[in-house]
Amino acid sequence: MQRPDHQRLIEDLRTALRVPPEKRCPARPAFRVPADRYTSDAHCARERDMLFGGMRAGRWSGTPRMIAASSQVAPGSCMPVDVAGTSIILARNAQGELSAMANACRHRASRLLNESCAAKALTCPYHGWTYDLSGKLMHVPHGESFIADDRRDLIKMPVAERHGMIWLGSDIARHMGGLDADFAAIKMDQSVLWKSHRAELKCNWKLVIEAFLDGYHFRMLHRDTIYKFFLDATAIGESVDQHVRACTARRPLRDAPADLSTVAELRNLGTPSYILFPGTIVVMHPDFTSIVVLHPLSASKTDYEHFMLVPQDRVGEAEHWDKSWKLIEEVLFQKEDLWACEQVQQGLAAGTTDALLFGELETAVRLFHNVLDERMAQTASLANLRAV
Repeated sequence: MQRPDHQRLIEDLRTALRVPPEKRCPARPAFRVPADRYTSDAHCARERDMLFGGMRAGRWSGTPRMIAASSQVAPGSCMPVDVAGTSIILARNAQGELSAMANACRHRASRLLNESCAAKALTCPYHGWTYDLSGKLMHVPHGESFIADDRRDLIKMPVAERHGMIWLGSDIARHMGGLDADFAAIKMDQSVLWKSHRAELKCNWKLVIEAFLDGYHFRMLHRDTIYKFFLDATAIGESVDQHVRACTARRPLRDAPADLSTVAELRNLGTPSYILFPGTIVVMHPDFTSIVVLHPLSASKTDYEHFMLVPQDRVGEAEHWDKSWKLIEEVLFQKEDLWACEQVQQGLAAGTTDALLFGELETAVRLFHNVLDERMAQTASLANLRAV
């Protein structure tokens, strides 16, 4: 059976357990990130433009990002999704083919769809222009009053399905690079959406990424929730192309057999997590998956959406999944991790420090910032070349 690369990280974590804690990571000067990277709206606008992208001249131009679970759009249905200030319609025809288009009529830009529904066509509530589920214009009331060039189809958006999720963008395998095989081995495409939650966080988007890459805080921040399942400050991370693969050791790893290839479920020994650059977090819990998608709204505000995916063949275990959702989203994320991020943002806004510090137990955060700096510099250089 194909296995994800986080098996190797789990084996490295077990090797590290043989070393006394005080010798695992000798101290050296902390990695520092200037405070204005989190408080400057001008810097945030550059990150949003250079790393995330959006609509430009009526076309989507941005980094691929997950926007919905494939299971949310059944054949013969459609749903609106708001992404980076742009509303998109996802529609699947009776044959199962998926389309994505701007949620704006080509007549006067009225919003066509406000909620998910079963539909055979999309009709504008303003003047009645009607489109099929692929975005093709079918009917214009009093159409003789418009010339042919003005009777246009909906603006198409690049969309793809991979690993059980719907992505805005194209060439997803290339974007995922070395992580694509991990997601295939984990078989995310055999999962369906259980619940999702969207919120506006009062913190910088990078603080959320950092929290999910940090195994150093478990004993303190999560002492009453999940710390009992994890070993203290035992985590590992590595760069994979532009992304980060990380893993945090769970307590059963200490007594795991020598040959991990015989272990039926690696996710009981370590919790793998991934940062899909720039702002998507994937956490592989023992029996379900959390996907968190972030988009910066300003230096101190972030659009947050959490998708919980569960195995399709276990979707009937409602009580178990509802309990898991309550623990992970309502308690662990909202009341602990995201609460802490908003507390940090308040401290930064008050000017209490000139930089955030990351020590040797937070090296995965350093990996993320290294890629972030490289990509910002590369994008700036390309922009300068185009301007010449």
